[in-house]
Amino acid sequence: MIRFALWPVLFLYPVIVFISAIIRKNASHGKRGAVFTGPFTGTPTVTSGRFFTVFIPWTGLLFLIIALARPQSGFERLPDAGEGVDIVIALDVSTSMLAEDYNPNRLEVAKDAALEFIENRPNDRIGLVLYAAEPITICPPTFDHFTLTRFITNAELGFLADGTAIGSGLATAACGLGSSSTDRRVIVLLSDGVETAGVVDPVTVAEAVSILHGDSIAVYTVAIGTESSGYEVDRETLSSIAELNNGRLFNVYNKDDLESVYASIDSLEASTLPEKGLFVYKDHYLGWLIWALLLLGAGEYFRWKAFRITGGGQ
Repeated sequence: MIRFALWPVLFLYPVIVFISAIIRKNASHGKRGAVFTGPFTGTPTVTSGRFFTVFIPWTGLLFLIIALARPQSGFERLPDAGEGVDIVIALDVSTSMLAEDYNPNRLEVAKDAALEFIENRPNDRIGLVLYAAEPITICPPTFDHFTLTRFITNAELGFLADGTAIGSGLATAACGLGSSSTDRRVIVLLSDGVETAGVVDPVTVAEAVSILHGDSIAVYTVAIGTESSGYEVDRETLSSIAELNNGRLFNVYNKDDLESVYASIDSLEASTLPEKGLFVYKDHYLGWLIWALLLLGAGEYFRWKAFRITGGGQ
């Protein structure tokens, strides 16, 4: 993309043209013989005999003003390793997520909230882990949010054995952040049940994650579901997982609660790069400046020479 860092400077050119026209008009009254009025008092048009004495200096002036306005070209870059926040969303896709205490059901509401969260964090790598009785990494942390949103939109139940393995989901999400070089890594773990299929107790897994990664990983757990739904939610375990890993438990009882969870995580885990910081600009004024000086010098020389030939120098 192209821009002028000091774009108001560009308005100097029409102002100078206007002032020059007035000076020339005033100087023409009562003129006897050749009078040297300077390089910018001729009308800036290309005519025979005026190209060197008028058009060249006016072009040089235009190039000088463009240089002063600082033309720049830029491109959008992705954050380097170590910048931004790496995030993994671990989403429960067990059968209980089809409960309709949320409209239309828990899974669809959870997916919608996740999509909005991703849209609001363009500078961060985000990944997706789905888990039921077993976990699967659908997408590692990536800047390709378009593909990630497709994975979330298409997430369904049935391709994993039914059950709830919270510890396995957490372990898989933590492994997905193992190669991350960012200073801040986040797991958002959503569950609407209790551990029924895991091999290792979820709290033991949380302790291991804490020992291996220390303060570099924060785990935010989200307990989704209403008490009247008939499904039990192990809020105590989810709270322990979060406390062991620099996070907190969010209790979600409706769609609005879930959206506020992601808003809270946004505020707690602010990205280190604002959107404008992803644009890199390179100045291009030097070439314009060199050409401006050459044209101005050439125009002045030809104008002085024409003045001498017409007898103004005698």
